[in-house]
Formats: sequence, C-alpha cells, structure tokens
Amino acid sequence: ELSLSQLGVKQVDLMLIHWPGKDKATRQAQWLALETWARQGKARAIGISHYCKYHLQEVLEVATLPIALNQNQYHVGMGHDTQPRLHDKAYMEESGVLYMAYSSLCGPCPPPDNQALINGELVTSIGAGHNKSGAQVALRWVVQQGIPVIPKSSNPLHQRSNFELFDFELSDKEMEQLTAATTPAETGTPAAPDDAQDCAAEERSVPIEFS
Repeated sequence: ELSLSQLGVKQVDLMLIHWPGKDKATRQAQWLALETWARQGKARAIGISHYCKYHLQEVLEVATLPIALNQNQYHVGMGHDTQPRLHDKAYMEESGVLYMAYSSLCGPCPPPDNQALINGELVTSIGAGHNKSGAQVALRWVVQQGIPVIPKSSNPLHQRSNFELFDFELSDKEMEQLTAATTPAETGTPAAPDDAQDCAAEERSVPIEFS
C-alpha cells in the first residue's frame, strides 16, 4: 500500500519480493501474501528477486499464481560453467520463470571490478570491432542470451547508449570469450537460508510436481 501511495497509482505492472525471507515458512508466507495483493488488482504480475534455485523450489510448492520473473545479479564474469548462478538460471527457465539480470555492468562491484565491464580490455577490444562501447558489449552479451537487463543511469547519454544494443550482434567466438571470463565475480551473497548454507553452495533438490 505504501508503494502504491508513493507512486501515486492504484496498480503497478510488476511487484517483486526484493529478498527471500530467513526460512522456508517465511518465504512461502511472503509469496502467498503477494498473491493476495495481486488478486486485489494491485499488480498485473508478481515475481521475486535474489532467489536461488531451492528458494524457488520452496515457493513453487505453494504458488497458485505464475511467478513472472526472478531478478538476479548476472554479468560477464558469471557465465562460465562453474558459476552456480548459471545453473540457477537454467532451472528458472525450466520452471517457466523469466530470469532478469541486474547489475549487468557490475556497478556494485568494488574497484577495479566496477570498471571492468565499461573500459576493461576484453569488452573494449570486442566493442572496437562493432563501433560500440565496452558497456554496450557487456549488456549485449546478456541480451543475446535472451535475458532482459535493467541498467540504471540518470545520465541521458548513458540511457541512450543502453538502448542501442539491438543494431549489432556478437559473433559466436565473441560470445564464447565473454562467457569464459571469470572476472568480475559476483558481488555480495543472497540471504542466508535457514540451514545456514549459502545459496551458491546449495545442491539439494526439493521434488516439485508440475500439473
């Protein structure tokens, strides 16, 4: 209600749970509360953010409305085979949940990683061949995987640059180079689950039945 009041609207297009609760019961209760809110016509779609694979599995046990998307950090440096987020992304897709990327330029990363996807050698060298900036290459790498990105900027020139991602295409070799990058790494960690295991190390499987 506060969010609607602050925005001055009666309905939003999308409302997300920003962070998973501290335990399974809380996470399921959060989702069911959001479903109630959506049924009241206050959101056209609802989703989650910062959820890893088994957080989603727990929500799917009780969900009766579609989970529109899961918003997670994803950028060049996180695409290689050993990166747990890559496996989370695959599971989201299998479950019919859109995977949305935030911090795709690694803005929250500590120096010098916070500049690696803007003026780093890998992205700028690839960008030179397309007359594009390093940032555009980093964002295009995400978009070319079919993943929506939401880069933030208050600078009109940067905003325009962020839109100019659809008039070029990275080659298979360039995509492979960017996917193989191991830096910059993911910054921060998801909320600690009730069993004190980090999401990145979580491998257990919760059986889910889909109708």
